[in-house]
Amino acid sequence: MSLVGGNRMSRLPALIPALLVILGTGMVALALNAPIQPAGLPYERTFAAAPNDAATNLTIADRSVTNALQRGEWRVAGMREPVATALIATSKDGRPVPLDWRNNVTEPVFSADLTLSEVDKVMAAIKEHVPTEAVVLSWWDLSRKIRVLAGREAPLDDPLARGLIVPTSWAEVADRVLASEKAFWGAGIASSEADKFTRFIEALLVDEETGTAALAALAPGKDIYVAVHLSDAWKVASSRPEQLAIGYRDFPTSGQSHGVVKTTREWIKSEKIKGGYAVEPIGHAVRLHYLNDKDSSDLLIAKLLPFSTSNPMRLKGLQLVFQHRGYWIYKLNRNAS
Repeated sequence: MSLVGGNRMSRLPALIPALLVILGTGMVALALNAPIQPAGLPYERTFAAAPNDAATNLTIADRSVTNALQRGEWRVAGMREPVATALIATSKDGRPVPLDWRNNVTEPVFSADLTLSEVDKVMAAIKEHVPTEAVVLSWWDLSRKIRVLAGREAPLDDPLARGLIVPTSWAEVADRVLASEKAFWGAGIASSEADKFTRFIEALLVDEETGTAALAALAPGKDIYVAVHLSDAWKVASSRPEQLAIGYRDFPTSGQSHGVVKTTREWIKSEKIKGGYAVEPIGHAVRLHYLNDKDSSDLLIAKLLPFSTSNPMRLKGLQLVFQHRGYWIYKLNRNAS
């Protein structure tokens, strides 16, 4: 089975509401030590103890985090290498925390690529810029990293594990895939947490002023910071495909950015793409993320990220305090919400 898909077009497949994104189980000790391949799945999920040197690029974690790391693998029969791997810690409340994510195929398998070094840098920045009494609102997998590595309050989590990106090759069994990942990553989380996370998703899918006010309402009386990653646009789209249409296309590069920029703009024009677009370097290629309609460019999630139709430096209710690669961190200004 080939998972390579260099041109993922238009809307993600419609997903049933009770599914979706990267992490959370109650019986972690049991689940991480046994291979799981429910009937009808196109892959096998396995976990084993990570090597002692697996977290050498993680400088801010204490020994309680790095001593019991697991290496997760998602394997497809007939492929020598796993299609995706992740280094996983376990939080004090028993929830697995994805410290990194590596896709060994072109198309993302559940999550975008993340390296330990970039996660480490972002977590260090959060510790520096976010006061200990403040809260950080972010997608639930990033929230877990913030709680475990940065030691800051990041209250959002999701028993429905929303936001998982299912490869197009698995579209016919997407409901089974998402049910399996939800059962693993979302187990043991109170159902009440889903309501608050739904409100977070809804805040990202409205205009800037309305969305900023909705974010402020999620943590009354607290100083609020908001952390997003470029991949969050895909997570939001997978959660609400009827509200956000997004696609991507990869363009090979020889190291000359000017030529690639010209090529991408010509392609956008020829395809009559009306929404904004963002460019992301990935190895020897450039990935063009594009919004399929003009209205999507006006949503808060697009305004928070470096799409061509937005300027994160000019947001009225959110002040940019840190940016690194795909990560953008803002402080919410309640007076403007």
